[in-house]
Amino acid sequence: LFAYYILKPVSRALFLNQFDIDKLPYLYILIAVGGGILAYLYTKLAVKSSLKVAVGWSTALTAASLLGIWWLIGLGLDWVLYLFNVFVSLFSVVLVSQGWLVAANVFDSRQAKRLYGLLGMGAVIGAAFGGTFTAQTVKIMGPRNLLLASAGMVLLAYGAFWAVTRLKGVTLAGARAADSEEAEFQFRDIPSALAHHRHLQVITGIIILTFIVDVTIEYQFNAMAKLEYHSKTQLTAFLGNFYGLWLNLVTFSLQFFLTAAVVRWFGVGGTLQIMPITISATALVTFFIPGVQSSAGLRLTEAATRYTLNRTGMELLYLPLPTDLKNRTKAFVDIFVDRMGRGLGGMILVLCTTVLALAPKYISLVTIAFSLLWILLAARASREYVATVRRRLASRRLDIGSARLSVGDPETLALLEQTALGENPRQAAYALGLLADTQDYDLQPLLNKLTESPAVEVRAKVFELASGQNYGALLDHALGEAYRQHSSETAPAVRAAVSYALTVSSDAPRLLCEFLELRDPAIWEGAMDAVLVRHELATDVITREWIAGAARDPDVRRRALAARAVAVSGDEGIEALHRLLEDADPRVVTAACRAAGALRNRGYVYAIVQRLRDVRVRGVAIEALAAYGPAICGTLGDFLTDNAAPLAVRKEIPRVLRLILHQRSVDILLAALYNPNATIRHAALRALNRLRESAPQLQYADELVAVQIHQEARQYCELNAALAPFRATQDGSRAATLLARTIDERLRQTLERLFRLLGLRYPPREIYSAYLGVCHCGGEQHTAALEFLDNVLERDLKRVLLPLLDAPGHVLETGRHLFGIEVKTAETAVRDLIRSGDPWLVACAVAAAGELGMRRLAPDIQQAAENTGPEVAEVARSAAAALAA
Repeated sequence: LFAYYILKPVSRALFLNQFDIDKLPYLYILIAVGGGILAYLYTKLAVKSSLKVAVGWSTALTAASLLGIWWLIGLGLDWVLYLFNVFVSLFSVVLVSQGWLVAANVFDSRQAKRLYGLLGMGAVIGAAFGGTFTAQTVKIMGPRNLLLASAGMVLLAYGAFWAVTRLKGVTLAGARAADSEEAEFQFRDIPSALAHHRHLQVITGIIILTFIVDVTIEYQFNAMAKLEYHSKTQLTAFLGNFYGLWLNLVTFSLQFFLTAAVVRWFGVGGTLQIMPITISATALVTFFIPGVQSSAGLRLTEAATRYTLNRTGMELLYLPLPTDLKNRTKAFVDIFVDRMGRGLGGMILVLCTTVLALAPKYISLVTIAFSLLWILLAARASREYVATVRRRLASRRLDIGSARLSVGDPETLALLEQTALGENPRQAAYALGLLADTQDYDLQPLLNKLTESPAVEVRAKVFELASGQNYGALLDHALGEAYRQHSSETAPAVRAAVSYALTVSSDAPRLLCEFLELRDPAIWEGAMDAVLVRHELATDVITREWIAGAARDPDVRRRALAARAVAVSGDEGIEALHRLLEDADPRVVTAACRAAGALRNRGYVYAIVQRLRDVRVRGVAIEALAAYGPAICGTLGDFLTDNAAPLAVRKEIPRVLRLILHQRSVDILLAALYNPNATIRHAALRALNRLRESAPQLQYADELVAVQIHQEARQYCELNAALAPFRATQDGSRAATLLARTIDERLRQTLERLFRLLGLRYPPREIYSAYLGVCHCGGEQHTAALEFLDNVLERDLKRVLLPLLDAPGHVLETGRHLFGIEVKTAETAVRDLIRSGDPWLVACAVAAAGELGMRRLAPDIQQAAENTGPEVAEVARSAAAALAA
């Protein structure tokens, strides 16, 4: 920002000194069009690049460009000043946004809450010092030479970035240079969104008017400054002081001292109207008292309120929109609407200054006219905002947290309170949760009112939120809820009340004893919820004897409670968890798996792994094993490669490893790609793809992947060779038809594995899009996918894959040319399939051999019966009997 606030006044001062003021509107149009296109192209490139690479290249190109512009300005070329101003507009988009993106990837959400305020203050200080530096040194160095100072600051900023990347614990390996939402929105999606959302129409209209007014005010300010300051040195000094020091000082003061209070007092509608009203009043003063001071006051009013009050109001205005639409809209606004508004403003100025020949003072009236329209639109925005919030509340899809604001809009809060006190229990509970997430909102009076709500869901939410805030005034209500006679329908409220009572009560150990003695599962669950938060409660109450007794209790829910208790008290000296992991009831096993995952005792790993076969508890077993972390990766790898272990267990191991974001997981899964069992290979590959998305910083062994790509390509050609004789025959054999369908399905799976492997070497999303295109045989999508692969793949992979994908009808010739795979007869193909090791493919091939009378394959069928599972053995016996008949 120090560098930017050198460039901004210098670029504008040099332009104003060189050209008449009537050329300024054309510069605005050029910046809107040229800068918009360049910003869009940068975003498209940046989302495919790593952040480190983008920062490095951007810094180098910026420094080189500044040196080049410095040299060209010295040659006295007029067109360079247009280029310089467009460059400065792009500078603010690229380098400043990269700085915030680096911060977003260096700090986690908790650190960001503490440090973003300091970073924002640093940005203000940098801007202020940059402007002051420009004003003070321009008289010594001259405007042109300040470009060299700016280039030096850019290089210093890169030095700071380099130092950050060397800090312990900082990794930017997986960070992209732009948010994916910015690059993924499609212009064609926006018109339909605008047509269906009046709220969105109003937002877009306000933003366009904001930038039209911004351009008209800036034009008048620059015109008056040009008339007042006749030398480029004086003009640069004035603009440096104005933009760097005074504008940032006023903006910081407004944001720090007034914005939150204004939003609380006036709400969204009032906040949005402050900017156009103050602009209208200031513009009227400027019309009657024209001059550089009045126009500077107008510019200061517009810019300061736009960056503070208006920005906060607009963030709140986005609040009720669905998250995906909100992200796409913001990207559309940043790339297109911003520039469109400025471009329209430039065209309006051309009309006013060139066609109508209005003097600069009359531009104030144009500003007032658009501000009045803006006021009307802001009033409409307030009504649409309330209506949209109502609809989103009704559907329980309002996300307060996404607004990222520390202020509370009174209209929104009033709607939430009204909903919380309403008759719809689900909406009321949802509104309570949103109010609890709102900063600086006192929830306690509302909790007091709702403790006697007839709705179970609302009472449960009240106790849950009161427990989270450690608000003890509801203890009597909670005990009344717990001890009164209740049915299964009121169990959620009872559970929440018990948990709350044990959280806030000073006599919690005695209460815990009482609750655990009651024969009520809802009370048990609530008590254990509290114990999981306050472990000290379990010390004297949940003893080894208590756990052992509960683990043997005939009540399933009591045994599940015992498993949860082990997670809190530990398993030292007791064997209860082993028994509970073998329990016949899935509810008990679920609790036991979670307890084992919490304790991370390796003695339970084998029992949990065996539970991967049980579809009822498979998900929780996977989560429990993943909770052990990298420590058991070796053990899981042993299970994965153990051919004696059940396939139903082995094929689920990759699902565990994909949740352990560690290089050991990657290495084990890469080794599994060489497993002869296609099911294992496919499961490992899917897990690697998921890991690549969630942990791109890990190493995915490109050479190993390349070897496997060749293996899968060979498999694809071999399956095609096996399928060929069955495509040509029309003998009506049901087994042969089933075999052909099975081979065809294996071909599709092999093609999917090929692209999944490519996704480990190249950008996954682009490879997936190419896969979808290849699956559309023929047509533009297929052609585009092949063109993409032709440009992306390395030569060795391109030589193997493109012939397979480009000419599916000639795969047999390709297989013979690349791998020496000859065309097979039906009998040869069936023999090879019987020896393939794929159980279902072996069964289909054996059945086809029996039905087609391939007696020479009897020894192979006999061997398959001896070396495979019972299902294949049964088919083999039937086929052998048919051949012997």
